[in-house]
Amino acid sequence: MIHILIALVASSFIFEGWLLLKINKLNKENKIHRKSLQKALEALARDSHNFQAGISRDTKSQKDSLLIELKRIQKKVDSLKRDIMNSLPTQIKKTINHARG
Repeated sequence: MIHILIALVASSFIFEGWLLLKINKLNKENKIHRKSLQKALEALARDSHNFQAGISRDTKSQKDSLLIELKRIQKKVDSLKRDIMNSLPTQIKKTINHARG
């Protein structure tokens, strides 16, 4: 009976040692995976920041280009409006003379 108890105690120590080895191995693998995930998250954060900065820069550039184009078009419209307003009396006189004639 004592031999059976000694065998059971010894086997429980062996099994506990085996479990501790497996747990330590899993902890080491977990630590490695956590480090690689941390690096991946940091890289993703940098890429996201760079993307947002690029979008902001592109948006500002497009806004500036559109404002320049809008001013150029406004100048053309103002010029055409001025030309039409200046030529309006002449056009009215021609129309009246044509209607009389």
